[in-house]
Amino acid sequence: MAIKVGVNILGLQGVIGGTVRDVLDVVVAADRKGVDYVTLGDHLGFQRSAHQTRRETHAFPFPLEEPWPEPIAFLSAVAALTSRIRLSTFVLIAPLRPTLLLAKQLATLDNISNGRVTMGLGVGWQEEEFAADGMVFEGRFGDLEDMVTAMRALWSEPPAKASGRHFHFEDFYSLPLPVQGADLPLLFGIKPSPRNIDRMARLSNGWALNPADRKEFAETVKEIKRLAAGYGRDPDALDFDVGQGPSLTQEGELDKDTIRARVRQDEANGATIVSFLARDFCKSRDDVETFLDFIVSLKE
Repeated sequence: MAIKVGVNILGLQGVIGGTVRDVLDVVVAADRKGVDYVTLGDHLGFQRSAHQTRRETHAFPFPLEEPWPEPIAFLSAVAALTSRIRLSTFVLIAPLRPTLLLAKQLATLDNISNGRVTMGLGVGWQEEEFAADGMVFEGRFGDLEDMVTAMRALWSEPPAKASGRHFHFEDFYSLPLPVQGADLPLLFGIKPSPRNIDRMARLSNGWALNPADRKEFAETVKEIKRLAAGYGRDPDALDFDVGQGPSLTQEGELDKDTIRARVRQDEANGATIVSFLARDFCKSRDDVETFLDFIVSLKE
């Protein structure tokens, strides 16, 4: 099966010289050209000193003034304007949202898009963001597990029953169900620690890989698949989404041969999706069409 390609639109409005609304035109073009996924990151906001610390310790690439569209709202607009591209996040900070609300949002989005949702879920790094939202930072990995279990219950034939640290419901009806039902794909975008690898094998539909974890990719894929098989799941049904960074020639142009070779290596190591942060590959609006054509060519 050919590898799938995704375009991450976060920060793209700064490149094309427009607004978040203008980015929708790029997504419509991506849908028309054959890009498989549109994705974007997620933060509800930043506390100034926490943001500065992240810039210093992790080279966080986005300035404090960077607009971060709310993913579900943005993807709802995408769903209405497109016909085939899948709707994703890299990644949605799930524990910042109430479980029943997130389940309802994703089910609604799946209905609007006629079953095109593949959501990447993570747990975030900014404790101050959780505090500002009235959510609890500690224990958020366990909360993610509980949320996924509860959402699968809500997306199955009612009535639903589930309990977690922040919710409890039984004999509960939440409609509409997703077009994809309880199998709506949820990838986990979390660090590949032994405990998290087990979480992915048990509960997720795959892994959304941060490029910083690339060195561990091949072995982690094998371990996730091994454990998934042990849990009675089909390891070949899992998706592995690898974020791609740019490579430049000495003249400052995209080194397409190097990027293509890297994608082929990621595919050999188990990648089923490769995602490109468009703002890292485009200098202006004029570059967008060539960029989209290039990433589509990587499927061949």
